[in-house]
Amino acid sequence: MEIKGSIEEIIYQNETNGYTICNVETEEEIITAVGYLPFINKGDCLKLIGKYVVHQDYGRQFKIDTFEKIMPETKDAIEKYLSGGIIKGIGPATARKIVEMFGDETIYIFKFEPHKLANVKGINETKAKEIAQEFNEKWEMWQIVNFLDRFGISSNNAKKVYDALGSDAIHVVESNPYILIDITYGVDFKKIDKIALELGIEHNNLKRIESGLKYALILVTYNGHTCIEKENLLQYVSTMIDVKKEEVEDGFINLKAKKEIIAENRKDSEWVYLYPLYKAEQNVAEKIQGLLLSKNVKMIKNFTPECKKQEKLLDIELSQKQKEAVEAVNDNNVCIITGGPRNGKNDDNKRNYCNI
Repeated sequence: MEIKGSIEEIIYQNETNGYTICNVETEEEIITAVGYLPFINKGDCLKLIGKYVVHQDYGRQFKIDTFEKIMPETKDAIEKYLSGGIIKGIGPATARKIVEMFGDETIYIFKFEPHKLANVKGINETKAKEIAQEFNEKWEMWQIVNFLDRFGISSNNAKKVYDALGSDAIHVVESNPYILIDITYGVDFKKIDKIALELGIEHNNLKRIESGLKYALILVTYNGHTCIEKENLLQYVSTMIDVKKEEVEDGFINLKAKKEIIAENRKDSEWVYLYPLYKAEQNVAEKIQGLLLSKNVKMIKNFTPECKKQEKLLDIELSQKQKEAVEAVNDNNVCIITGGPRNGKNDDNKRNYCNI
């Protein structure tokens, strides 16, 4: 479902990811809309695509799937847009003067003839230049959001792209769409790859191969792993992007040279990590090693009688497995209890593991 309207009020907005709750004024009514709307301000005109839902506490709401910012089309809408505080130095009174002077041409003046803004009472040449520049910079942000929608980049991820690449984002992405793999999480590689090939990037382009390798390593993390055997990685990527295995090997070597991936030898095979995951795993191992070598200052020497005493005081009775676990914690600085989700790591009726 598609609706058009202007932002009447912003009820809540998460500055980090752009999640927003706002009131939108349409031609028929004022509705409450919820969803990711980065860079929006009071007075902005939007085209929203989504559906109506009923919240158990807040009632009827429009849940946004995608959106597009559109230029205000009437004089009243333009004045409302400029009055919303989006442009520093333009309040309701100045907005009214600008629209009264330029009418339906107001947006055109901001974009192509900003010097004419100095004809408005209260605006000098310096201020005219500043407010026009800010107006166009904010509009560029919206062009970036709409451009990235082609690549399946959601509006909340679009903010990450803009923060990383700035106002030059469209040019950077057009020259190398695969950079989106590095900036955002959970993107659709196949969609990005399809558009990249349509833009003229060669099938065996090194950037394409390198991005395929990194994307494959990201997929590994979805199953809870941090690394994969090199041969399996090369074969998977070769099949996924339909290039020769030797060419994938070249991409592998290049990423390794740039330290974007790490290959670790284990017996007769190499295991490959994304660099940040390798460093994270290394850091965890070093921290555990440091704890193991530290003095155990919490050990209770007479553990068995003390355990019985506490059971009596707390009116509980530990199972044999639970006693073993508590004793292991007492005797060692580090204990790792393992088991899958909902595997009952604190329930003796299910399997419990305590590896020291």
